[in-house]
Amino acid sequence: MMRKVFLYSVLLAFALSACESDDENLPEQSKEGQFVRLMVSDKDNPDYYFVNPSKSTVETHSGQFANGSLYSSPSGRFVSVINTADNLATFFDSGIEGHDDHAHIKGTPKWALSKATAVRPVHYYGRGDNMLVFNDGEGTISHFKESTLHTEASARVFNVGVAHHGAPALFNNGTIAVTEKDGSAAGTLPERVKIVDMNGGLLHASTIQTGGIHGEAGNGSLVLFGSTDGILKVSQDGSQVLIPNLSSFGSNWIGSIQYGVESDQFIGFKSKYGLYKIDVNTNTMSVIEESANLLGVNFDWEGHDLIVLYIDGTVKVLDGHDFDVKASKKLNITLPETGAPAFVASEDFIYITDAANNKISMFKKSNLELVSNITLPGVPSKIALTGSLAGDDHDH
Repeated sequence: MMRKVFLYSVLLAFALSACESDDENLPEQSKEGQFVRLMVSDKDNPDYYFVNPSKSTVETHSGQFANGSLYSSPSGRFVSVINTADNLATFFDSGIEGHDDHAHIKGTPKWALSKATAVRPVHYYGRGDNMLVFNDGEGTISHFKESTLHTEASARVFNVGVAHHGAPALFNNGTIAVTEKDGSAAGTLPERVKIVDMNGGLLHASTIQTGGIHGEAGNGSLVLFGSTDGILKVSQDGSQVLIPNLSSFGSNWIGSIQYGVESDQFIGFKSKYGLYKIDVNTNTMSVIEESANLLGVNFDWEGHDLIVLYIDGTVKVLDGHDFDVKASKKLNITLPETGAPAFVASEDFIYITDAANNKISMFKKSNLELVSNITLPGVPSKIALTGSLAGDDHDH
């Protein structure tokens, strides 16, 4: 049963500190867009929190398993919920359909019908109407379509090789770059990438072998994969190039890659080591920052700015185009003993989970000032943005 929890009532306003004031009294420039939502998984319970930050409301929706990993769908309307250990991939519908300049409500927030029960789903990738989940335990891909999430009960599943810790990525032409395990390296990491069709049929064989691959990001015409030997660039025509690691890396390599859509930039990241620009035109890497204090990096929802989190609680906002610092501040946030808090950024705000205090802290992106703390019924784990950045509601 859905439970609505309304925060920052008159009684709570007296109990909270001055910096946690009622959002209804905040100036408009400190309010989130009316169609922006957050989806948050609970670390310990199969509850998923659907948050409206502009109204400071939280709805609790019961799921099947706790601690799901969350990913926004290509349109922003849905959130992919992946419970790896429980062999389940499902979707949650925000009920908000966004367009370029407006959005409108399409029903109530609820779980979608489609699901997949393959073995150890992990990596998610979406483009256009298509969404893929790679199933590590069996070397298959579960294929979902946004347009049929409420009408198709099960994902279409097809084989792409042997079981491994793999990842798929979609090209604009509907083909898939997917990792391949040839057994040349020990462990579960794949060594190669091949291009297949939407049934798993081989279109372009791998031409470059690496010592291990992890992490991927694409822009529709090419996909970058992190590897022990450099960044493997795979184009949709099947051509492959290895962008060499910097000579200073030694045995280190980049296993996390992100792409900013608006800025059209690829970055590579290694926690407690460095943040790097990957230039796909010159096939080179360059240092944005190297520091043992780096903890986490994410592009904002549009891919315009880059949010960088440090071990001491400092947050920097970098321009995603040239990586100049737009804001920097040590925030009053509680970091977990191990790992990093989950965080996302919309156009104007940053949201950071605080598992120790069962809340999400909301900061203004332009100056990193605290806007509010959103208290949750349970322990926040993963977080994703959903809904739309559009400001107006148009009826069709």
